[in-house]
Amino acid sequence: MSESMAIPSVSVITATRGRAQNLVQLVPIVLAEPAVRHFVVVVDGEDDETMALLSTLQDRFDRLVFAQVPAGGQLRALQHGVTLTDAEVVLLLDDDVVPAPGLAAAHARRHAGRSGLVLVGTMPVELPDRHAHIGTLLYASGYLSHCARMEAGIYGPLDHLWLGNVSIRRSDCLAVGLYSAEFTASYHADQELGLRLAKAGLVGRYDPSLCAVHQHRRTGPASLHDARRGGAGKALLHEVHPGLGRFDPAVFFEDLPALLAAVVRHMGPSRVALGISRALLVVATWLRFLGWQSGRLRVAKLARRIMFVRGATAGEGSTVIGCVAPAPLEVDPRTIVYEEAATRLVAQRVGS
Repeated sequence: MSESMAIPSVSVITATRGRAQNLVQLVPIVLAEPAVRHFVVVVDGEDDETMALLSTLQDRFDRLVFAQVPAGGQLRALQHGVTLTDAEVVLLLDDDVVPAPGLAAAHARRHAGRSGLVLVGTMPVELPDRHAHIGTLLYASGYLSHCARMEAGIYGPLDHLWLGNVSIRRSDCLAVGLYSAEFTASYHADQELGLRLAKAGLVGRYDPSLCAVHQHRRTGPASLHDARRGGAGKALLHEVHPGLGRFDPAVFFEDLPALLAAVVRHMGPSRVALGISRALLVVATWLRFLGWQSGRLRVAKLARRIMFVRGATAGEGSTVIGCVAPAPLEVDPRTIVYEEAATRLVAQRVGS
């Protein structure tokens, strides 16, 4: 292999807070891969439990590097992590994503001989059973739709960048900057990053063979707050990037039947939006008990659309905590055949 095609060194970087249990399983999995130069974990804000755990783990894993920074969001924390390694490529991995064996090396190989590449892998959501939290089912449905749109060429990876399993040259991270001081919303910061990377001339590539499994856990009420934050983030994207055009909240309901679109259009901007959305989640719960899964998902999606509009018109609102820690895996994740698991998970359809 020529020098120009030499496989670059690679480090994995994760931002985390309040989810120490995730690191108990993630650190050994990442550092079981010899190609990983460093696993850099950046704690975003006060979190004594996670810092104590990392101090303990560092005694066992000499390639583990960690730091704590003032709370400033995922991308600001990841940006700090980039400065703590000298690897040529950094793999930005969410703390609830379980990588396939050899994932970092596979990312690095695809960067060989290439510059200005943003490589986006796949991370299908682990669905333990049909009774998974409604927030997780909605997220899984949204992610599958996102991947389908990229595969169909409706938009590119950098048009709607979705972090969690993404690699970039370290030099590009430093040149462009992972976070933007202008974008102050707590949601869609990764999409804003994608737009800046594209503007800087980088090229996005989606590669579904680069697989990890996402152990996403989110309750219904928390998913409503996520939707509100998502609506606020979408609106701010258009302010920060005028080239996108003026933002119209109708994007959240224009594809609905006329009656449902009217409900979202009128309820979303109102002060009763959250109450209506919570009531719809109660209805969705009853539909689950009645065994009507597709109806449950449709009602829950309607609730989220109302909150998307609420966020776009009234801002993010207050913080709601609704994460659920992932259950411990029953088998060593390194023994899972991830390609088969990913194919099975992606083939699942959790609602149109």
